[in-house]
Amino acid sequence: MNLRSEQAGTQWTPVRKFLLRFGFLYWVFYIFPYGFEYLNWLTADDISPWTGITQWFGETFLGWTFNPERLAKGFDSKYDFARFMLCGALSIILSIIWSIIDSRKRWQYSSKLHSLLRTILRYHIGFTLFLYGIAKVYLYQFGYMGLDRMDNPVGNNSPMGFLWLFMSYSPTYNIGTGLIEMVGGVLLLFRRSTLLGAIISFVAMANVVLIDIAYDVTVKMFAIHLMLMVMVLLLDDAKRLMNVLVLNRPTKASREVPLISNPRYRISGYVLKTLLIGYIIIATLQFSGGIRDTRLDNRKQAILHSKYVVDQFIINGDTLAPLRGDQNRWDEMMIGSSFSPTRMTIKDMTGGNKAYVYEADTLKKSFIFYSRRDSTDRYEMQYTQPSEKRFVMDGLHKGDTLHVEMDIFSREDYRLGAGKINWVRDL
Repeated sequence: MNLRSEQAGTQWTPVRKFLLRFGFLYWVFYIFPYGFEYLNWLTADDISPWTGITQWFGETFLGWTFNPERLAKGFDSKYDFARFMLCGALSIILSIIWSIIDSRKRWQYSSKLHSLLRTILRYHIGFTLFLYGIAKVYLYQFGYMGLDRMDNPVGNNSPMGFLWLFMSYSPTYNIGTGLIEMVGGVLLLFRRSTLLGAIISFVAMANVVLIDIAYDVTVKMFAIHLMLMVMVLLLDDAKRLMNVLVLNRPTKASREVPLISNPRYRISGYVLKTLLIGYIIIATLQFSGGIRDTRLDNRKQAILHSKYVVDQFIINGDTLAPLRGDQNRWDEMMIGSSFSPTRMTIKDMTGGNKAYVYEADTLKKSFIFYSRRDSTDRYEMQYTQPSEKRFVMDGLHKGDTLHVEMDIFSREDYRLGAGKINWVRDL
């Protein structure tokens, strides 16, 4: 990089230089190392310099206290807001020092720094949107709408839980929004398509930010930062976009200035870029594909995934009536959940739920489920299914004999589960 070369025609006033340095420092501080989610092999905390100094900053200047074991990094926590403010404070201080040194050296490098900042943002946004887009296309970001979600009253959901419920219903909508994010992200990886990629990415992220705020999603600040990065990329073309889209005036073509201008190094840069993009995309597809395949396999194995309403409950030969407040009698059994098909819950007559992990052998008609927290809370059962909607279990639990008869409710028994797209509603 030639420190004495500047892009022709660019006017770098002291204020503009200061803002460029501040923006460069802030975005680098913000991204490293928590922004590299697309590097699935990287554990950010292993290389992060922020944890200790952020807690000190928050305690000293903000009066906050932190639990080192529960910092909730990346989830709109006190730690995150303290780190944002620390990054901002450091960026201002270092930009002032940088400007003082620069005023004496008078090196001309602002255009190169500007290109470097845009390159960092393009790649970071591009890879991040590709990661989150593929998570939607592969249908694992929001999970599967299982019976546990359908059976849970709407009012019992948190705003974020309600959003996840809404998003998990439609694979079509998930795939559509994911493809938009992926296309916008990939276009940002190339200079010639940066503007188009930034426009698409801005539309996608504006929708994400609005949803995250409206539904109190715990990654609001992450989404806002990503949208602000896209806006930084759009800033250079703001006048051109205003002329074309609003004022209906002609405008000149623009050219994304390459980071490496020396022809001797351009080929090496292209090779490095191809290897980087290829590696990130292939690794992301493999990582995401593994998650998708695991969840699909789990769902295929969850052949008993249904809701079971207890009709008759007999323990040690005594039939227990369905009296409210009885902790010993079951009310319902739910096998499978939206995120974990091997999970099941039992609701007693008090309304309380207990979670279990189950194993079923459909050939032997055996059914075992146990609590991860209490090793003695283990059921060993045999089951029969006299009809499509009837399920009977017999077995042992802590020395007690059990006989349970239940009615089966499947996904299709719910209006939401049986719903489909109707092009002609009254046909």
